[in-house]
Amino acid sequence: MDSQNVLPNTKLGKNQFLNRHSELKKFQPDTAQATKDHLYDFLKRYRMVYVKPNNGTGGKGIFKVEYSSKGGYRYQINETKKKFETYDELYRTMSKLFGDTKHLVQRGIHLLTSKDRPFDIRIMVQKNLRGDWENTGIIGRVAHPDKIVTNYHRGGTPTEISKLLKEYMKKEQVPDYVAKLNRLGLEVAKYMETGYPKVTAIGVDIALDSVLKPWILEVNTKPDASIFKKLDDKSIYRKIWKYKKANRILVRRKKLGNTSTSQPLTRV
Repeated sequence: MDSQNVLPNTKLGKNQFLNRHSELKKFQPDTAQATKDHLYDFLKRYRMVYVKPNNGTGGKGIFKVEYSSKGGYRYQINETKKKFETYDELYRTMSKLFGDTKHLVQRGIHLLTSKDRPFDIRIMVQKNLRGDWENTGIIGRVAHPDKIVTNYHRGGTPTEISKLLKEYMKKEQVPDYVAKLNRLGLEVAKYMETGYPKVTAIGVDIALDSVLKPWILEVNTKPDASIFKKLDDKSIYRKIWKYKKANRILVRRKKLGNTSTSQPLTRV
């Protein structure tokens, strides 16, 4: 794909790009710009949605918004919770908090839980030393008891994925299911490269619903690797950092015109 046709590197831009892929779009929750009409429509259809800054990072500024025909509307952001009798009251309050920042609204997926705390999954995929995409890490993120987001820097707890999945399937089923998730992450990376050719690492955030269907919540093109330090297997973080360092060197060489865009870096 010509680089001039690349969609904006925003949450909504990447979501729209993934929706062009006939298979990957099946794993994406319905998402749109958070206009007053769109948010109202999503709440009527899904009852629970998330509203996120289009350029936000680290779980900052995310709202969980819910509608009940019996109890009106409510939202939570960080540890703040508010209730409203009418939609106009809800949107008026939220729009003041939005300011000039563009937001998106996304169908809410009811996350699986561990000890009553919701969790999601981060899949790390990177260009390896041969220039090929490779799964380098997968980890669970359990939300802080008082918050709606799972991000590590927002109080989330990094957790071995096997420990989380064993609550929902037999122990012997876990490896095959993890392999399935990794294949999905790899497919996302390969497709993302066709539209974002300079990307060398992605973090795919996955939600699992009650029937264990994976949903792609977001694709990060500058994923934070620090969460993988928390895994017992320290070789995972070492490999992630090795590839990250190698790709930084390769990018610098490309800027200096010392290597072609297709030449892999075989040493670090």
